[in-house]
Amino acid sequence: MSTATTTSTTGVVMNKKLGFAAMVASATGMGMVGFFSRGAVPTHVVDGETVKYVLGDFLAFGRMATGAIGFLLLIIVTRKLWALRSTKLSFSVVAGGLAIGTSLALYVSATLMTSIANAVFLIYTGPLFSAILAWIFLKERISLRNGLFLLLVFFGMLLTIGLVSWTPGSGLSFGLEFGADPEFPRKTLGDLFGLASGVFYGLALFFYRYRGDIRSEVRGFWNFIFGAIGALVVMAIRTTTLDDSTPAVMDATNWLWAIGLFLVCGLGAIGLLVVAGKHLQAVELSTVSYWETVVALMFGLFFFDESMTATAALGGLLIVVGGMGPIVFELVLKPKDGDGAPGVDGGGGGMGGTADPSTEPPPGPPVEGASSRPSARTSGVRRE
Repeated sequence: MSTATTTSTTGVVMNKKLGFAAMVASATGMGMVGFFSRGAVPTHVVDGETVKYVLGDFLAFGRMATGAIGFLLLIIVTRKLWALRSTKLSFSVVAGGLAIGTSLALYVSATLMTSIANAVFLIYTGPLFSAILAWIFLKERISLRNGLFLLLVFFGMLLTIGLVSWTPGSGLSFGLEFGADPEFPRKTLGDLFGLASGVFYGLALFFYRYRGDIRSEVRGFWNFIFGAIGALVVMAIRTTTLDDSTPAVMDATNWLWAIGLFLVCGLGAIGLLVVAGKHLQAVELSTVSYWETVVALMFGLFFFDESMTATAALGGLLIVVGGMGPIVFELVLKPKDGDGAPGVDGGGGGMGGTADPSTEPPPGPPVEGASSRPSARTSGVRRE
């Protein structure tokens, strides 16, 4: 097995093994959102109709706030307050946090205004969007192999959520509908929310590519802070223009489920996403992120007795194969003499090692936000 540590062209050390492990764990936590949300959001029957409370933005805010508190405690316990105080914020740090908070808040609201299939499909255009941005602005070359893996997991996602299906009687069918639907009176708005959630998700993954000089716990703290602000903005717009649902409708049981959501899908999943963004290229992040849909499928099958079709099972298999592909090639099959070569299988700047162009001059490794303590540096770059 080859060494899992590589160095980007900017000199930043990327630990691929850590990056892939963090991304798989993050996607697993993200896939449990539906499991916790079903218990966290109350439903009441009024005049024979089930009332849906739009609390997705509040739950997104809770995930972000819990993560910020957790990472602040981590910084205090590990005595890294000096790193928090000395780190300079930049556009990419602020924008990355705002983007992930806004994306998650819009997504859950979209699931209540349009079909689940539409909402999932639209948010999962984000990883593709991120890979394209990295190719354009970061000059990351998407190899044919990784491009095929990305297409494989994307098609697997379409099968998993039922957008592409096959039956002996009707054959191949496509289930994505953007027209009006009496079952969803605000479907057009829901589709727009879903599309916006995908755009912001892709932007978040892209912005995580910058500022590899910041310690993971410090970057995570600021990511959660600005993520909470993004979720609050969406909640303010929603309560004043669309739906005035508030957390007051939640009972004690709902709050217990919500706390589980905040800890597992907020502090854990989103915190690990920041770590993964520091050590993986955009196409690698995108490919592994689709594991989330397989986790959601498994939870629905085992905990909610949801049926699994043959096409959904095939889609899950494609996601596993496509998601494991980059991991196997990078950590198992990659020749040892290629490990330290910058730009191997992806080219361009390394994950997390690209300096923010709005604040840092090329050439040389990024230094903005780094501490003035010389003992914490190695050739001008923090090693986590």
